[in-house]
Amino acid sequence: MTRVKLADLADVTFFCDPASGRKVEVVKRVRARSAIVGVAHDWLDRIFVLVAWADRCRTDTLIEKIFEFNKLWKPRVFGCEANGLQSLFGDAVLREARFNGVSLPLTPVMQPTRVDKTWRIRTGLQPVIGSGRLFLQPEHVDLRTEIKDSPMSPTVDLIDALETAIRLLPPRASRRERDTEQDAYVQYLRDSGAPAAIIASAARQPQ
Repeated sequence: MTRVKLADLADVTFFCDPASGRKVEVVKRVRARSAIVGVAHDWLDRIFVLVAWADRCRTDTLIEKIFEFNKLWKPRVFGCEANGLQSLFGDAVLREARFNGVSLPLTPVMQPTRVDKTWRIRTGLQPVIGSGRLFLQPEHVDLRTEIKDSPMSPTVDLIDALETAIRLLPPRASRRERDTEQDAYVQYLRDSGAPAAIIASAARQPQ
Protein backbone atom coordinates (compact mmCIF):
# COMPACT_ATOMS: atom_id res chain seq x y z
CA MET A 1 0.00 0.00 0.00
CA THR A 2 1.27 3.46 -0.90
CA ARG A 3 1.82 5.59 2.18
CA VAL A 4 1.83 9.36 2.01
CA LYS A 5 1.92 12.07 4.64
CA LEU A 6 -1.01 14.48 4.75
CA ALA A 7 1.51 17.32 4.69
CA ASP A 8 2.59 16.15 1.22
CA LEU A 9 -0.93 16.54 -0.19
CA ALA A 10 -2.26 19.73 -1.71
CA ASP A 11 -5.51 21.26 -2.94
CA VAL A 12 -7.95 19.36 -0.74
CA THR A 13 -11.19 19.36 -2.73
CA PHE A 14 -14.63 18.06 -1.79
CA PHE A 15 -17.82 17.53 -3.75
CA CYS A 16 -21.35 16.91 -2.47
CA ASP A 17 -24.14 15.44 -4.57
CA PRO A 18 -27.43 15.79 -2.69
CA ALA A 19 -29.90 13.04 -3.57
CA SER A 20 -32.78 14.42 -5.57
CA GLY A 21 -35.01 11.42 -5.92
CA ARG A 22 -33.22 10.25 -9.06
CA LYS A 23 -33.15 6.51 -9.71
CA VAL A 24 -30.66 4.36 -11.55
CA GLU A 25 -31.97 1.34 -13.41
CA VAL A 26 -29.56 -1.54 -13.85
CA VAL A 27 -31.09 -4.74 -12.53
CA LYS A 28 -33.61 -3.06 -10.26
CA ARG A 29 -34.52 0.49 -9.44
CA VAL A 30 -32.45 1.91 -6.59
CA ARG A 31 -33.10 5.19 -4.82
CA ALA A 32 -30.09 7.50 -5.10
CA ARG A 33 -28.02 8.33 -2.03
CA SER A 34 -26.53 11.65 -1.09
CA ALA A 35 -22.76 11.44 -1.50
CA ILE A 36 -19.70 13.39 -0.38
CA VAL A 37 -16.21 12.64 -1.67
CA GLY A 38 -12.99 14.44 -0.75
CA VAL A 39 -9.71 14.16 -2.63
CA ALA A 40 -6.23 15.71 -2.73
CA HIS A 41 -3.17 15.18 -4.89
CA ASP A 42 0.60 15.19 -4.41
CA TRP A 43 3.44 16.56 -6.52
CA LEU A 44 3.35 13.43 -8.72
CA ASP A 45 -0.35 14.14 -9.41
CA ARG A 46 -1.36 10.98 -7.60
CA ILE A 47 -4.90 11.41 -6.31
CA PHE A 48 -5.77 10.24 -2.80
CA VAL A 49 -9.35 9.79 -1.64
CA LEU A 50 -9.76 11.26 1.84
CA VAL A 51 -13.50 10.79 2.31
CA ALA A 52 -16.05 8.62 0.50
CA TRP A 53 -19.40 8.89 2.28
CA ALA A 54 -22.89 8.12 0.98
CA ASP A 55 -26.24 7.58 2.67
CA ARG A 56 -29.98 7.81 2.12
CA CYS A 57 -30.41 10.34 4.90
CA ARG A 58 -32.38 13.35 6.01
CA THR A 59 -31.35 16.78 4.75
CA ASP A 60 -30.26 17.80 8.25
CA THR A 61 -27.87 14.85 8.41
CA LEU A 62 -26.35 15.74 5.05
CA ILE A 63 -25.79 19.35 6.13
CA GLU A 64 -24.16 18.15 9.36
CA LYS A 65 -21.80 15.95 7.32
CA ILE A 66 -20.83 18.90 5.11
CA PHE A 67 -19.94 20.99 8.16
CA GLU A 68 -18.14 18.04 9.77
CA PHE A 69 -15.91 17.36 6.76
CA ASN A 70 -15.32 21.07 6.17
CA LYS A 71 -14.09 21.52 9.74
CA LEU A 72 -11.93 18.39 9.65
CA TRP A 73 -10.27 18.81 6.25
CA LYS A 74 -10.54 22.58 5.52
CA PRO A 75 -10.92 22.10 1.74
CA ARG A 76 -9.97 24.82 -0.72
CA VAL A 77 -13.21 24.08 -2.61
CA PHE A 78 -16.36 22.30 -1.49
CA GLY A 79 -18.36 21.79 -4.66
CA CYS A 80 -22.09 21.10 -4.54
CA GLU A 81 -24.25 20.01 -7.46
CA ALA A 82 -26.52 22.88 -8.48
CA ASN A 83 -28.65 21.37 -11.23
CA GLY A 84 -32.36 22.04 -10.84
CA LEU A 85 -33.70 22.22 -7.31
CA GLN A 86 -30.34 21.14 -5.87
CA SER A 87 -29.23 24.77 -6.16
CA LEU A 88 -31.76 25.59 -3.43
CA PHE A 89 -30.03 23.08 -1.14
CA GLY A 90 -26.69 24.81 -1.68
CA ASP A 91 -28.24 28.20 -0.93
CA ALA A 92 -29.69 26.84 2.32
CA VAL A 93 -26.32 25.40 3.38
CA LEU A 94 -24.58 28.72 2.72
CA ARG A 95 -27.20 30.63 4.71
CA GLU A 96 -26.70 28.28 7.66
CA ALA A 97 -22.92 28.67 7.39
CA ARG A 98 -23.21 32.46 7.47
CA PHE A 99 -25.65 32.31 10.38
CA ASN A 100 -23.21 30.19 12.40
CA GLY A 101 -20.10 32.13 11.36
CA VAL A 102 -18.62 29.15 9.53
CA SER A 103 -16.22 29.68 6.63
CA LEU A 104 -17.47 27.25 4.00
CA PRO A 105 -16.05 27.43 0.44
CA LEU A 106 -19.21 25.97 -1.06
CA THR A 107 -19.17 26.30 -4.84
CA PRO A 108 -22.13 25.50 -7.12
CA VAL A 109 -21.29 22.94 -9.81
CA MET A 110 -23.52 22.54 -12.85
CA GLN A 111 -23.26 19.04 -14.27
CA PRO A 112 -23.52 18.85 -18.08
CA THR A 113 -27.05 17.72 -18.92
CA ARG A 114 -26.30 16.85 -22.54
CA VAL A 115 -23.57 14.38 -21.61
CA ASP A 116 -24.47 10.82 -20.59
CA LYS A 117 -23.55 10.36 -16.94
CA THR A 118 -22.03 6.90 -17.45
CA TRP A 119 -19.82 8.23 -20.26
CA ARG A 120 -18.80 11.27 -18.18
CA ILE A 121 -17.82 9.10 -15.21
CA ARG A 122 -15.92 6.60 -17.34
CA THR A 123 -13.98 9.16 -19.35
CA GLY A 124 -13.22 11.18 -16.21
CA LEU A 125 -11.97 8.30 -14.08
CA GLN A 126 -10.38 5.95 -16.63
CA PRO A 127 -7.21 8.03 -17.21
CA VAL A 128 -6.61 8.34 -13.46
CA ILE A 129 -7.34 4.70 -12.64
CA GLY A 130 -5.63 3.35 -15.76
CA SER A 131 -2.39 5.18 -14.96
CA GLY A 132 -2.40 3.90 -11.37
CA ARG A 133 -2.77 7.38 -9.88
CA LEU A 134 -5.90 6.79 -7.77
CA PHE A 135 -5.48 5.62 -4.17
CA LEU A 136 -8.29 4.61 -1.81
CA GLN A 137 -8.22 3.87 1.89
CA PRO A 138 -9.16 0.40 3.19
CA GLU A 139 -12.47 1.66 4.60
CA HIS A 140 -13.66 2.93 1.21
CA VAL A 141 -15.41 -0.37 0.53
CA ASP A 142 -18.51 1.05 -1.19
CA LEU A 143 -16.47 3.27 -3.50
CA ARG A 144 -14.15 0.40 -4.40
CA THR A 145 -17.19 -1.77 -5.20
CA GLU A 146 -18.76 0.90 -7.43
CA ILE A 147 -15.47 1.27 -9.33
CA LYS A 148 -15.09 -2.49 -9.71
CA ASP A 149 -18.70 -3.06 -10.84
CA SER A 150 -19.00 0.01 -13.07
CA PRO A 151 -20.92 0.46 -15.32
CA MET A 152 -23.21 -2.32 -14.00
CA SER A 153 -23.24 -1.18 -10.37
CA PRO A 154 -26.79 -0.54 -9.07
CA THR A 155 -25.48 2.65 -7.43
CA VAL A 156 -23.12 5.24 -8.91
CA ASP A 157 -23.40 7.95 -6.25
CA LEU A 158 -19.81 7.68 -5.02
CA ILE A 159 -18.05 7.32 -8.36
CA ASP A 160 -20.15 10.19 -9.72
CA ALA A 161 -19.04 12.40 -6.81
CA LEU A 162 -15.45 11.15 -7.16
CA GLU A 163 -15.30 12.07 -10.85
CA THR A 164 -16.54 15.58 -10.11
CA ALA A 165 -14.21 16.07 -7.13
CA ILE A 166 -11.24 15.09 -9.32
CA ARG A 167 -12.46 17.44 -12.05
CA LEU A 168 -12.46 20.29 -9.51
CA LEU A 169 -8.79 19.73 -8.64
CA PRO A 170 -6.53 22.40 -10.18
CA PRO A 171 -4.30 21.04 -12.96
CA ARG A 172 -0.73 20.21 -12.05
CA ALA A 173 2.26 20.71 -14.30
CA SER A 174 3.61 17.64 -16.07
CA ARG A 175 6.81 15.98 -14.81
CA ARG A 176 8.71 17.38 -17.81
CA GLU A 177 7.46 20.91 -17.07
CA ARG A 178 8.42 20.58 -13.40
CA ASP A 179 11.89 19.30 -14.30
CA THR A 180 12.40 22.17 -16.74
CA GLU A 181 11.38 24.73 -14.11
CA GLN A 182 13.67 23.11 -11.53
CA ASP A 183 16.62 23.07 -13.93
CA ALA A 184 16.05 26.77 -14.69
CA TYR A 185 15.90 27.59 -10.96
CA VAL A 186 19.13 25.68 -10.25
CA GLN A 187 20.86 27.47 -13.14
CA TYR A 188 19.65 30.80 -11.76
CA LEU A 189 21.19 29.98 -8.38
CA ARG A 190 24.49 29.10 -10.06
CA ASP A 191 24.48 32.30 -12.10
CA SER A 192 23.70 34.39 -9.02
CA GLY A 193 26.60 32.91 -7.07
CA ALA A 194 24.51 31.07 -4.46
CA PRO A 195 26.39 28.80 -2.03
CA ALA A 196 26.96 25.23 -3.23
CA ALA A 197 24.85 23.79 -0.39
CA ILE A 198 21.80 25.81 -1.44
CA ILE A 199 22.25 24.80 -5.09
CA ALA A 200 22.56 21.13 -4.13
CA SER A 201 19.44 21.35 -1.97
CA ALA A 202 17.42 22.98 -4.78
CA ALA A 203 18.55 20.28 -7.21
CA ARG A 204 17.24 17.57 -4.89
CA GLN A 205 13.89 19.23 -4.11
CA PRO A 206 10.82 18.02 -6.04
CA GLN A 207 9.05 21.02 -7.56
